[in-house]
Parts: sequence; C-alpha cells; structure tokens
Amino acid sequence: MDIEVVKDKRETSETTALTLRDTVASLSVIDQASYDLANVYNANARAASKAFHDFDDPVHDPITEAWKKSCARRKKIDDACEWIIKDTGRKCGSWIRAEQEKVAAEKRRIEAIARKEAEDAQLRAAEALQAEGLTEAADAAMEAPVVIPRIVVAEPVKTTGASYTDRYSAEGVDLMALVKAIADGKAPLQAVCFDTKWLGTWARLTKGTEVIVGVKVLEETTQGMRI
Repeated sequence: MDIEVVKDKRETSETTALTLRDTVASLSVIDQASYDLANVYNANARAASKAFHDFDDPVHDPITEAWKKSCARRKKIDDACEWIIKDTGRKCGSWIRAEQEKVAAEKRRIEAIARKEAEDAQLRAAEALQAEGLTEAADAAMEAPVVIPRIVVAEPVKTTGASYTDRYSAEGVDLMALVKAIADGKAPLQAVCFDTKWLGTWARLTKGTEVIVGVKVLEETTQGMRI
C-alpha cells in the first residue's frame, strides 16, 4: 500500500489528529495490509502535528515564554516564603514542645514534693491521734485521700493565633533488618514496595538476561520513522 501523507496544514491538522485517534484506537496490526495502513496513519499524524505547529507556534511560543517567566518569578517568591513559613514554624514548634515538656517535668517534680509533704503531714497527724488513743480517728486520717494544692507552673507564651499539630512520619534506616522482620512475620509486607525506578533501570541494562525473583521484565517494541 502506498503511503499518502495529508499535507493540507491548517484545515486538516486538528481534524486529522482527532479523527485518526479514534480510528487508530480500534486498529489491530495483524498482517501486511494493516501494518501498511498503520504506517499511513503514522505518517498522517506526523504531518498533522507539523502542520499544526507551523501555524500555531508563532502565536503559542511567545505566550508560553512569558508564562514561563511569570511562573519562575512567582515560584521564586512563593518558594522563599514557603520555606520561611515552614522553617520558622518547625523551629517554633520544636521550641514550644520542648518548653512544654520542661513545664510538665517541673510540674511533676513540684507535685511529687507536695504529695510527699502532704503524706508526711497526714502521717504525723495520724501518729498524734494514735498517741492520744484515738485509734479510729488515726485510721481514718491515714485512709483519707491525700490532698495537695493545685500546682501552677509558668508556660511559654504562644503567639496570638498560633496552633501546633504533631505530625508523624517514618524513614527507613535498615532495609535488611526490615526484610528479615517481614520474612519472620514481625512486620507487615506493606512496609516496603517495589522500587520501580531502579527496576526499570535494571531491566534496560540487562535487557531481560537476568532474573530477580518476584519481578517480571516487560518488553515493548516501538517504531521510529525517518521523515
């Protein structure tokens, strides 16, 4: 079959592209005739693409260039501001949490001292009652709940409107240990995944001559054309 390339530029490029896409979607290359027909569609698509860009690029390219410059300016400012917001937020969040832990630790320390003092006072009171022969009163004094004063420790002052959220993430530190844990049933299989980027590079380098258990090498033949 002779290849007849569509050459009418502006009028046919869009029609050709959209029409051929639907046609090619249902095309199966199963013999010489369908192979030749597929190459007719291939050539027409290339011609349609070239025709479209011939008249559209002079309009599209300056707009695209201006858009890229605008995006670059916006990205420069937005990235800087976003970094500042995240960095200061992270630093402030870390400081607040550390200070809150200090406050909590100090409160626990003071409460422990207050509780010990209250328990000692309670014991002395019970002993005094016992010394006076008031056994029942002494027993009641010892069984009464220990009351300590409310402990207030000064906390760091948060900026107005600031709120803090604890977010958790994880990172791998020992892949072999994780793999062994999965094999022993001590960690879920979902903790790891296939590194498709690495496997793709490996497949391209080995061209199917090597085998990795659990991995299937896929091969697809594509066609290039000289115009």
